[in-house]
Amino acid sequence: QASRGLLPLAPRSLPLAPSPRSTVPYHAGKGLLTTRCLAPSGIDGLPLSLQAATFVSIFAGLGLGTAVLSGPAFSALERALPEGWFSSWKKTWPLLGLVYVLAGVAHFTAKDAFLAIYPPLGTWGLWFLPGSAEFHVAWTGVAEVLGGSGLLLGGILHALGKDKLPGSMKGVKFASALALFFLTVAVTPANIYMYTHGATMPGLGPPGEIPVSFHAVRGLLQVVLLSLLWGMSAGEGSEKSK
Repeated sequence: QASRGLLPLAPRSLPLAPSPRSTVPYHAGKGLLTTRCLAPSGIDGLPLSLQAATFVSIFAGLGLGTAVLSGPAFSALERALPEGWFSSWKKTWPLLGLVYVLAGVAHFTAKDAFLAIYPPLGTWGLWFLPGSAEFHVAWTGVAEVLGGSGLLLGGILHALGKDKLPGSMKGVKFASALALFFLTVAVTPANIYMYTHGATMPGLGPPGEIPVSFHAVRGLLQVVLLSLLWGMSAGEGSEKSK
């Protein structure tokens, strides 16, 4: 006997919950098929090969956008602004560490919200990362707290003057920024999963369905965030050369 809410070969005309969106057959495990609502993007209704292509394309777009913004775009902005304005603005970038500290704490105070956006095994036909969702939510939370704290500490130390810092402390900001850069890349699949499969963060994210426009804006903001982190991590050589 089929369990409640899981019907073998459920017809398309009987969705599990009322929704104005279309529904598609969905494999629920143990040979059972049910129906589910498509995400607003509709990506989860595509063949897995196209879902995988979408995943890779989003990553490539984020990488290209970051390369352009952190390189020629920031250089052009620095030349266009009055002398000293860009460098003064750059000194505020370590304040991003506070955002990461708060986000890392939320991994534990609102754990269910982060578990809800962790991609299940097999998502996009290519997601087979070992380890449970609980494990990955926990370690990324700890990493965000540590990395954010390091970035804040490094910013404060550099504000006090590099000449006064012991050699072991001079690289704190740069190392923390680089670590947070790669950490942000590592957690990007969760954001992509929200776009492609309509996952939400109960209690933290926007209520109800998240429109595609929200994901577009967040994608642009992520490019800015990655560019700022890369700019801080790559800043040691340029600062020494000045």
